[in-house]
Order: sequence, then structure tokens, then C-alpha cells
Amino acid sequence: MKAFINGQFVRKDAEIIRLEDRGLTFADGLFEVLRTAEGKALFFSEHIERMKNSAAELEIDFPYGFEEVRGFAEELISLNGLDEGELYIELTRGADINREHRFPPKGTPSTFFMLAIPLRKIDRNNWTQGAKVVTFDDLRHRMCIHKTLNLLPNVLAKNHAYKNGGYEALMYRDSPSGRYVTEGGSSSYFFVIDGKVVTPEIDNILPGITRSKVIDIAEKAGYEVTERRVLLDEVLIADEVMIASTVSKVMPVRQVDNRIFKAPGEITTRLMELYEDVFKREING
Repeated sequence: MKAFINGQFVRKDAEIIRLEDRGLTFADGLFEVLRTAEGKALFFSEHIERMKNSAAELEIDFPYGFEEVRGFAEELISLNGLDEGELYIELTRGADINREHRFPPKGTPSTFFMLAIPLRKIDRNNWTQGAKVVTFDDLRHRMCIHKTLNLLPNVLAKNHAYKNGGYEALMYRDSPSGRYVTEGGSSSYFFVIDGKVVTPEIDNILPGITRSKVIDIAEKAGYEVTERRVLLDEVLIADEVMIASTVSKVMPVRQVDNRIFKAPGEITTRLMELYEDVFKREING
């Protein structure tokens, strides 16, 4: 398999990342994960725009033009012969031989690489019968609006779910009014409460690409969509729960801890169908 790094295609197992790279020593960087299908990286513009905006705010040099990245991505997908897969993109602040917290000097080249890999294996029953999710304390930093490399809390959350027979974590934070939902280890959440579609507001959580697509299709389908703080107690009395992410697409949830839900519910089923339509249109261009 091939990878792309800093302007060249290399063997995926090539030992080419410098040990002093700030992505390794400080987790000083950003990433994106895109679905690939039929040789295309889907929703490409939205993902790259998000990375470029975060890079500008964090003062990390984005080294290529938009169409350059698209060309490199499509060539990489082709070289690896992927039908369905994932495109992982990482951007770091580059190598810093002194490992200083201070940003490296102006002109230090950033590191930009891409991996085109097979789609991770997911139990198909999760879409037909619903997934189990497990609550977990949100341990993350105050910069979750950016898709940074600081993923240890997400890793801990998802592995807590795996150890308890779950597919995903449902993370929460404490507040004077009670625990409130943020997001999953690698996904956004939607709830059907009193016939309305409710999702946590962008309050130190990632503005997910799939999340925005689901909001759009739900509103166009005539559902009332509310973005607000959602208390964990509300989740336990919701009518339906669903996950949204690049890899999971729209996935029903059948269980949160010990609480059982109908899965997939009527609104979840409809949003799953509508998202598949959007997904297919993206493939067909």
C-alpha cells in the first residue's frame, strides 16, 4: 500500500516521519477522516475547508492548494485500489529538533501526509438493530472545535465503551444544572424528544461534517431541529437516539447504559434513508 507525505508517494510502511516531528512530541497538529467510494473522497471540500480554517487559527502552514490536495488524494486512492475505504489526512507544525514549547522559526515546513486505507469493520447489525453506547466523563481540553491530534481522552472513552460491550461512548460534562451531553469519541449525537430532533449545540464540541448534513436533511424533510444543551437525564427519556459520523453515517442507538430504546425509530429510519441519498449523490458527483 502507498501513502502520501510532503509531496511524494511512498510505501505506507516507509520510516519517513522524523522523531522530532511536533505531531509526535506535542500532538501539535490536525487531522481529518473522509469516506472514500468509487475512487472519490466524499465531502472533500467541507473536510479540507475545516482543516484549513483550523490551521490558519492555530498558525500552522497549510502547504498545498485545494485542488492539489484533491489530486493527490484521488491518485493515492487509485494507487491503493480502494473501493470503499477511508482517507486519513494529518497536518502537523513540522519537526522541531530542540523540542521547545515555543513555535519553531518562521519558514519551518509543516508535515502533511495522507493514508488511504480499507474501511474499518463494523457490525452491520448496528444499522438494523441499533448500537449500544456507554456514558463516559468528557475529559478533553477546551479546543474541541478543532480536530486536533489530542485524542487520548477519546481513546479512553471509546475503549471504556468497548470493554462494556458498546460501539461508542456518550460523553458528558458536569454543570450546576446537571450532567449534559457533548458528543461521542468519534461521532455526533441526535435525539428525538417530543417529536423534535435535538442535538447538542456547538459548545466546545466539533462541528462535525456529517452532523451538519443531518441537520440540513432533517430541516428540509420538515422536522423541527434544535441545537441546545441536552441534559443526560433528557437522553434517558428520549424517544430515539442516533449517532452521526463519517464512518457510522447515521446509526440508530438501541441502548444507552441500561436504558433500552426502539431502534431504529421512525424518524431515525427516515434520516438514515435521506442521508444515504445524499451519500449516493456525492459519489455520483
